[in-house]
Amino acid sequence: MDYEALYEDLQRVLEDLVEQNQDAPIIVEGDRDRKSLRALGVHGEILSLNRGISVFALCESIAERSRGAVILTDWDARGGRLARQLRQGLAANGVRYDDELRARLTHLCRKDIKDVESLHAFVLAIQEKAQSRDHSKPSKRWYATRPRS
Repeated sequence: MDYEALYEDLQRVLEDLVEQNQDAPIIVEGDRDRKSLRALGVHGEILSLNRGISVFALCESIAERSRGAVILTDWDARGGRLARQLRQGLAANGVRYDDELRARLTHLCRKDIKDVESLHAFVLAIQEKAQSRDHSKPSKRWYATRPRS
């Protein structure tokens, strides 16, 4: 696996997420998702679905103060259902939504993790693997000077 390429792709998605979050709130499923995004450097408004209000009420609340939103639910079956409900609710309230970042993360992470709360640990692990790979080949001099057994 090319960890360097994966890490670069993840970084691009996270940069796009931070940029989008300057103007639009990110909608996640819970507080652990929010903490994971904060640890990744996302500092804008992050709204949690699990606050005791309905999806449609959350969409109405967003419509009152924002023209757009980023949908970032988990990429499991439940997260897919919530994303669909959010798309419908936001569209019904005239709010533009972005779910492309969720699709990109799903594509990059689906084999390894299934939720936003695991994203921070996953990015750190991929970063470590990408940085630990030594691409330089030892010089011929090293082969000549190493002790023979």
